[in-house]
Amino acid sequence: MFCPNCKCEYITGVKECADCGVALVDALDSSKPDTHRGGGLVSIWEGDDPGEFAEVKDALEKAGIPFTDQSSSGYFIFPSLRLKSEIWVSSLDQERAEKIVLDLEGRVHPDELTPDELESLALPESNEDDQDQDESPTEIPDGWDSEEATAEVWSGEKEDLAKTLMACLREIGIPSRKAGATGRWTLFVRPEQETRSREIVREVVEASPPE
Repeated sequence: MFCPNCKCEYITGVKECADCGVALVDALDSSKPDTHRGGGLVSIWEGDDPGEFAEVKDALEKAGIPFTDQSSSGYFIFPSLRLKSEIWVSSLDQERAEKIVLDLEGRVHPDELTPDELESLALPESNEDDQDQDESPTEIPDGWDSEEATAEVWSGEKEDLAKTLMACLREIGIPSRKAGATGRWTLFVRPEQETRSREIVREVVEASPPE
């Protein structure tokens, strides 16, 4: 078994590279460009936007910079739940590749900025207490009683999916209750939120990649 990124070989039975975190393959594809070129791999872009992912790869190809990538499988309507895509290049090409990414984003490399420009980019001091309040995560509404959640909106065998659905519902302000045991789980919401909850559950379940 081999890692398609760092080319390390593993014994049979290992499924994921300990360094790169990507799935191993039975054999290396000799047709892929060698991104090592004497240097290690470095990440120069990651994100969950498929369009930007394709744009960065196209720019690297046009610049003749070899790269390797890992694309996200599956699509979620909630950006916070989408899997990240990532692009790596050889450390020898890192500076050129980073400038290409910055150009695509309409930004300038820090090395090209004057001292005055760098100073103008400094973040102003902020009140940490106010910042914590502004960035607080969505919380369960006051007065929420789990016993009020009597409308069933999902039932299945995967507890991880149940937890994901609960997080999706909470993200739009709908609290839910999970019940069951190993092998079968059910989600309940308040009856007045059943219709909206079923819509969210359907969109998430249909967007989940098959196993």
